[in-house]
Amino acid sequence: MPPHVVPLIRLHLDEYAGKDRLFISRDGSPLRGDTLYQAFVRARKKVGLDDLTFHDLRHTGQTLAAQTGATLADLMKRLGHSSMAAARRYLHAVDGRDREIAKALSDLAAHGDVARLPRHITMRG
Repeated sequence: MPPHVVPLIRLHLDEYAGKDRLFISRDGSPLRGDTLYQAFVRARKKVGLDDLTFHDLRHTGQTLAAQTGATLADLMKRLGHSSMAAARRYLHAVDGRDREIAKALSDLAAHGDVARLPRHITMRG
């Protein structure tokens, strides 16, 4: 996230978020009905992303979490999934890491001597 965005988020939280909710009505009460969704529809139209769905935001968040190294259990907990199959769909973000993993393994193997490998790799749990 760009550094200038964090203060903007903090400002929103300080000015507009409630104690227990991120989005509240002007009088501080919970939003009614589909107020949040309607605001989302107006915002996406304003920026020309009419096809973007609210679920796309959820999917993007989980995909980014997977890219940062979130485990399957982490992903399941974040979205309340009870099955691994549902959470697995977000792991496509790490599918392309095979080359990176292979390079790291090659670098380890280049030591040529198990004794020179980092202790956390050679010790059994």
